[in-house]
Amino acid sequence: MTASTDRKDVERLKRLLKDEMSAVETYDKAISSVKPDAIKAELSELKTAHESRVQKLQAKITELGGELPVNSGLWGKFAKLVEAGAAALGDKAIVATLEECEVKSLADYKSDLEVFDEAEHKLVFSELLPAQQESYERILKLHKSMH
Repeated sequence: MTASTDRKDVERLKRLLKDEMSAVETYDKAISSVKPDAIKAELSELKTAHESRVQKLQAKITELGGELPVNSGLWGKFAKLVEAGAAALGDKAIVATLEECEVKSLADYKSDLEVFDEAEHKLVFSELLPAQQESYERILKLHKSMH
């Protein structure tokens, strides 16, 4: 593996990490905004799943000699929206938006599968992608149960 390949892997992992960090922030804000305890509990479990992925990505980036990002990415706009006016959104709208964010994160994981070296590919394909798929399926099920 070349230094430029290492750098590309690190940059891709950092992008995924930013998405996961932002997901944690967003779920945190959503949890404080929704009303029913059952929804709070499910969102809390999803937040924990994203926190686990944050830890795994941080460890891999550090192992590869990369610097960890300081701020989050993809979901940040929604986190700000939730913070600004979650009460007006309502529980269904919050969960629907979380579902959209999970879909985007799933697509991001899938788009990177062919570009990682073997060790990073194993982490992303065998651990992180299946966990993200499960998060998506759980939020989808929650959203459907609210109709």
